[in-house]
Amino acid sequence: MLPYSWDPEYQARIGLLPREGGSDDVRWFEIDPCFVFHTLNAYEVGPPEAPQSVIVDVIRYGRMFATDLNGPNEGPSILTRFTVDLLADRVREEQMDQQPQEFPRIDQRLTGSRHRYGYAVGFEHTRGGDGVIKHDLTTGTCVVRRLGAGQEAGEFCFVPASDAAAEDEGVLMGYVLDRASDRSDLVLLDAQTLEDVARVHLPGRVPAGFHGNWTRTHAGQ
Repeated sequence: MLPYSWDPEYQARIGLLPREGGSDDVRWFEIDPCFVFHTLNAYEVGPPEAPQSVIVDVIRYGRMFATDLNGPNEGPSILTRFTVDLLADRVREEQMDQQPQEFPRIDQRLTGSRHRYGYAVGFEHTRGGDGVIKHDLTTGTCVVRRLGAGQEAGEFCFVPASDAAAEDEGVLMGYVLDRASDRSDLVLLDAQTLEDVARVHLPGRVPAGFHGNWTRTHAGQ
């Protein structure tokens, strides 16, 4: 049980800290009450020397730890965009997709820069993640790959096809548990189509986890 509880009277805020600043330089922006575990990405809009706004894409919950202190079980988790207007000193909130989802990822080469595509684990039919979602945040569309009955996905990581590959040119790599056999597969999906590329059958179950990253290694290093 986590040592947190929901306080509806506590003001939710987004804080922006300049890269070269200190604690006194934080700017706070009030938002409607909510809870966020995971951020997809964030980036500035406008000239680097004087950005006009900051985009923050997150998985947003309306509340958390209000009635269940053991974990995230307090309503749907929605992909949401906060646009922090630095000139007007306010935040605009936009729900980007209504499907319950978590563990959002991008091509990590774009961390802190404008992104077009995002990936997440979908929770449409069960509390365990039973699908993989690809978002096109430019067109506002998405593709959903259901993994099948009894399949439970962990967080998927994007692996580019090469250092010069396009943003969605590569594979998504993650563990998928088959609950019937209690064994996991390492699954690779085409990041453009979400079709199968490869599946490695493992001899046992990989415990549920998240936040893995892909690191390219080079010979001699």
